[in-house]
Amino acid sequence: MPMNTEKKVYTLKIDKGFKELIRPLFKNEYLQLEANLIADGCREPIAVWNGVIVDGHNRYKICSEHGIPFSIEEMTFSCREEAVAWICANQLGRRNLTEESRKFLIGKQYESEKVVTRKRAVIEACHPDHTVLPYETFDPSKDSPVVETKKKTAERIAEENHISHGTVEKYSLYARAIEEITKKEPAMASKILTGRYKISHEGVLLLAKRSAEELHEMNKRLEGNQHPFAKYQTTRQEIQAMPTPRKRESGKQPSVKDMPAFDPDAEVIGLTLTIPSWSSSIDRIVHSNLEIVSDAARLNLHRALLELQDRINTMISAIKEEQ
Repeated sequence: MPMNTEKKVYTLKIDKGFKELIRPLFKNEYLQLEANLIADGCREPIAVWNGVIVDGHNRYKICSEHGIPFSIEEMTFSCREEAVAWICANQLGRRNLTEESRKFLIGKQYESEKVVTRKRAVIEACHPDHTVLPYETFDPSKDSPVVETKKKTAERIAEENHISHGTVEKYSLYARAIEEITKKEPAMASKILTGRYKISHEGVLLLAKRSAEELHEMNKRLEGNQHPFAKYQTTRQEIQAMPTPRKRESGKQPSVKDMPAFDPDAEVIGLTLTIPSWSSSIDRIVHSNLEIVSDAARLNLHRALLELQDRINTMISAIKEEQ
């Protein structure tokens, strides 16, 4: 990537969508960065694309306020989605990411790369001279000439982040849900990503379907708590307390007396009784000869175990919070 080594106080543009992908610094982190820049100057270039910052928002703000000169690195992207994918991958290499931010960035990277890959496929199939189509004319919903593009993209991102490709696709749903919540109640989405509001994957998907008014009211109640963090139990109760959307159904509705009594332990007990059979199956495979098993079978098992591991970690975190 070409880098402008001349150091000066450049005037750059900030894209709101790009900036929202960057993890906000805590106050102490920002103050430390500010002190370092004032003392040592800006050593790392600020990455830009067509004059828009794609990495280095905090450094740009501090340098502009204090008149600290800096250099810039010009990035080359074919479209906005490619820039978004790069930002996500770059942020995933940062330290101190919350699990919520990590899931969102992986899902967002996947969604963006799918569009980029489809666009390239259309260009290569319809425009052998590699003429770049205007972005406005590209319809990502159309079928791509490339077979299994979506699966290959998921597999590559999965390998980069040590998860299964199924988990990547799961995180894409999470990312879309977070973006929907952002449109309706930005403050809530920010608190979910920073880990202040602990909400399960399924809970986030449910919240995305709620109205802006419902999300605003829920956020007000959570902000009214004395604790700075809302645990899984608190947010789960809030979601369960929301009125269920009415569905049109024909026929006689069951009465309350016909419904079975609710047992909060039932699902947990059922899961607990199932786990020993999983353990026995795993033990048998561990002590078998894996060398005679096909590569495809081993790969599928590896992916399934990674996805299971991810869900187990989420469950353990939820249990620890309730202890």
